[in-house]
Amino acid sequence: MAGEDIFAAVALTLATNAAEALTEGGKAAFAALAGLIKRRFRGRGSAQAALVEAEADPADDTRIESLREELARAAAEDPRFDQELRRLWRDLAPALTAGTGGVINNVSGSVEGNVVQARDVQGGISFGDPAAINPRR
Repeated sequence: MAGEDIFAAVALTLATNAAEALTEGGKAAFAALAGLIKRRFRGRGSAQAALVEAEADPADDTRIESLREELARAAAEDPRFDQELRRLWRDLAPALTAGTGGVINNVSGSVEGNVVQARDVQGGISFGDPAAINPRR
């Protein structure tokens, strides 16, 4: 994940406690990431509050964004934290997509246009008028 998108992904993963659907290896990676963040947030009231609030209502985009901002701030203040967060995220990310044959779909923030979240698609997916997409029909 490029740029600061990693902070949004980490925030949403923490808030939704995605570890419940993971294999044992994935759970260990999630625990390591969560532990790193909780240690970094210790003694920082606004950061701890952002984490607790996001976990309480992971569907609230404002809460997820607040947690994302706290993660980005902590990473900007401490390059070693940033480096370790990114390393642990790289370890965890494959478990989030692979899991035990399941699928985890996440969309956060504002979305303009169409979004498809699926595991297995057989056949096509289209939006709108097919003639507008392929005028030769």
